[in-house]
Amino acid sequence: MFKPGLKIAFCLTLFSAAVQADSSISVSGNVVASPCTVDTDTVNKTVELGTLQRIDLRDAGEGGEWQDFDLLLTSCPAGTTNVTAMLSGAVDSQDATAWKNSGTSSNMALRIASRDHATAYTPGSSLQQSVNTSNRSASFPLSARMFTPQGSATAGTFQSVMNVDFTWQ
Repeated sequence: MFKPGLKIAFCLTLFSAAVQADSSISVSGNVVASPCTVDTDTVNKTVELGTLQRIDLRDAGEGGEWQDFDLLLTSCPAGTTNVTAMLSGAVDSQDATAWKNSGTSSNMALRIASRDHATAYTPGSSLQQSVNTSNRSASFPLSARMFTPQGSATAGTFQSVMNVDFTWQ
């Protein structure tokens, strides 16, 4: 007797879907000029401003004599052409263009200027200097003085800190 067979057919279809995702790779870096050497005298520079008599500090703006000093960078590699000095520090509460005195004398502040005193520098000022190609150095000639922004200075000590960050190109 013939029995019809049971045939079962499976149809398996695989679908392959390509998943496409956009991606990007960021590659970054810096090309920098080799560093100059900050002169050892500049690293922990102390500028002596002398002693003033309180009687000479009664009126706003009165102060001591200007004291010259230099910030010096040496051994700048060939290819380094410019140096920038960024000045910072605590701002005086009476005169935002001056540095705060952290000593015991009140109503006193620090003023920084160019060597000829024509340009006053304030906390946040940026100074630029070209590198001397013959001796591979850069010098920032500056002057400092203590003064009274509002007058009526009191006797005591004077101390102020100016920070300098150098960058070169």
